[in-house]
Amino acid sequence: MIGCLMYLLAIGCLMYLLATRPDLLATRPDITFSVCLIARYMERPTELHLAAAKRILRYLKSTIGFGVWYKEMNEEAELQGWIDSDYTGDLDDRKSTSEYIFSYGTGPISWSPKKQAIVTLSTIEVEFLAAASCACQAVWLRRIIDQLGKAQFNGTVIWCDNND
Repeated sequence: MIGCLMYLLAIGCLMYLLATRPDLLATRPDITFSVCLIARYMERPTELHLAAAKRILRYLKSTIGFGVWYKEMNEEAELQGWIDSDYTGDLDDRKSTSEYIFSYGTGPISWSPKKQAIVTLSTIEVEFLAAASCACQAVWLRRIIDQLGKAQFNGTVIWCDNND
């Protein structure tokens, strides 16, 4: 076990950035999952966890100009979603992680990496739980888009990885 203080400081800095810099949380889906993943190990961090935290900080420093950019579109935009999950990806408690991301027009508008609340018994169950969560988000996003006067009359396509 490493000296926890440096690891806790690094995690604290990353969480602070995500919580207080809406531009990072709202425009950097590339770091959201990584920060949440390494924050799980705050109780007993190792050198590997500290190295991962430092790597994220170096990545942020080298990609400071990155983010989500939207450009004006002439045609009608459509909401689309993508989901993916792993089966028992967390070796400590055997819980799976699911992720979804939605785009509307030229860029992502909603995303969520989330550790599932229950231990699943098969890859089908993991994919089903991820699809159900994604479908709920799709309904919510469709309602917002409708209220903005951009009603989408055809169905929302949700792409999923079915190779598990």
